[in-house]
Amino acid sequence: MSCKSKVAPSVDFDHSCSDSVEYLTLNFGPFETVHRWRRLPPCDEFVGARRSKHTVVAYRDAIYVFGGDNGKNMLNDLLRFDVKDCSWCRAFTTGTPPAPRYHHSAVVYGSSMFVFGGYTGDIYSNSNLKNKNDLFEYKFATGQWTEWKVEGRLVARSAHGATVYNDKLWIFAGYDGNARLNDMWTISLQDREQAYWEEIEQSGEIPPSCCNFPVAVCQDKMFVFSQYDCKSKLECNEESEESGSGSQKDSSGRSSRGPPLLEVSIREADAQPFEVLMQFLYTDKIQYPRRGHVQDVLLIMDVYKLALSFKLSRLEQLCVQYIEASVDLQNVLSVCENANKLQLDQLKEHCLNFVVKESHFNQVIMTKEFEHLSTPLIVEIVRRKQQPPPRVYSDQPVDIGTSLVQDMKACLEGAGHEFCDIILLLDGHPRPAHKAILAPPPGTLYFEAMFRSFMPEDGQVNISIGEMVPSTQAFESMLRYIYYGDVNMPPEDSLYLFAAPYYYGFSNNRLQAYCKQNLEMNVTVENVLQVLAHIPSLAHQWILCSEWVPLE
Repeated sequence: MSCKSKVAPSVDFDHSCSDSVEYLTLNFGPFETVHRWRRLPPCDEFVGARRSKHTVVAYRDAIYVFGGDNGKNMLNDLLRFDVKDCSWCRAFTTGTPPAPRYHHSAVVYGSSMFVFGGYTGDIYSNSNLKNKNDLFEYKFATGQWTEWKVEGRLVARSAHGATVYNDKLWIFAGYDGNARLNDMWTISLQDREQAYWEEIEQSGEIPPSCCNFPVAVCQDKMFVFSQYDCKSKLECNEESEESGSGSQKDSSGRSSRGPPLLEVSIREADAQPFEVLMQFLYTDKIQYPRRGHVQDVLLIMDVYKLALSFKLSRLEQLCVQYIEASVDLQNVLSVCENANKLQLDQLKEHCLNFVVKESHFNQVIMTKEFEHLSTPLIVEIVRRKQQPPPRVYSDQPVDIGTSLVQDMKACLEGAGHEFCDIILLLDGHPRPAHKAILAPPPGTLYFEAMFRSFMPEDGQVNISIGEMVPSTQAFESMLRYIYYGDVNMPPEDSLYLFAAPYYYGFSNNRLQAYCKQNLEMNVTVENVLQVLAHIPSLAHQWILCSEWVPLE
């Protein structure tokens, strides 16, 4: 079969066709000595975007592609590939199509395509993200989309399996947003008015819960291909719980390929104080609980113990400040006993000094808590009251550690080199970086889309701003902004980076606002022509935008 680019002829109706995502075919002809793959013409971008997580069905002499994800947005367009003419076009449609989605299912029954479920919402703004359980019919003869309004719907899901058997649509397993499923449902496709969902009572060796897997019907059986066989080392399901394939799920249920996650056991920590520690590592601050409440003070003491273990000086100081400010007559003995148990000598010393104060001592020893205090602590309090130790003043400055900004700066400047997992190429010069930082937050949607859908196999990315390649100095200024929010840069860097938020998809226009302010503060009558001549291709954008860029 020879391939050529030309306009696809109409089949049942007129298509708005044009020449042209990438397509491969495997020949099964009677004269083929081997089964060979052959590359067919790709789909031009103006016909349909490159995508993943879409569905493909075949009807007569055409293949239909619906929905998916182009790395930035979910899609709901319908593409048609004419097998005879090897040409791509947009399929003719009328009516209201399904909402943009991915990880849905599509099957052919009779002269119609049925689309069920999937994941919808706005991945650009991370809003309205949810699984669906709606059912749509697309009639090939008329191009008409119709939604089936069916009572008693099954649980909304995505990444499920779907097939047609005995005039019915069969749905198996999937992901409901919280857990993987292994239930089975069916609905008759013969009469829309009388259709209803029916759950199938399964028996035998029911497959475990799974998602993102293929199903097929042969004779009177449905086959599910999933999971991971350790004996054969054959990876069958990228999201199998036993697989260890490195695929990971984000909060919305999307999957991404990557190296296997490193599992670290923190045996000396409980979940709640460790959560506070992680909050500090990511935000450089902690959310203080109610001051003075015993349980909350004890929680921060556990966090303080972790801070000492991990040598986080800044977190140590935050914990000490909170605990010392929270100690009062009602909780001092509980805090003192816990400090003694955790061997937190500094806090224990503070509590003992608090107890033996003239204004505190009588009130503390008359409480019920004092009656249940351990004997060694009671002895220590009595001795401290009778003979207070001399106060020791230290001239050594307190080590307050480094801030998150300082740590991120050091990471960019080389301290985090061993954790770099991507190479940014600027005019052929490599610059190691970190994918977790380049993707939002705090990075850009451009890199998120690349890492999720179009990651180069060699892990190297050429850097440009549209058709313009920034200077090394301007590129470093952009990295400083992404890594730790630094906006100090010379005016020429601001001119380079003025268009960067548009191209890279920053979550706000703060960088552009800083660049605008920097240019307006430093451009004068004497040097304006030199600045505009520095990068002529960006000068026009700066002039057009100089009056309306708000600071968010």
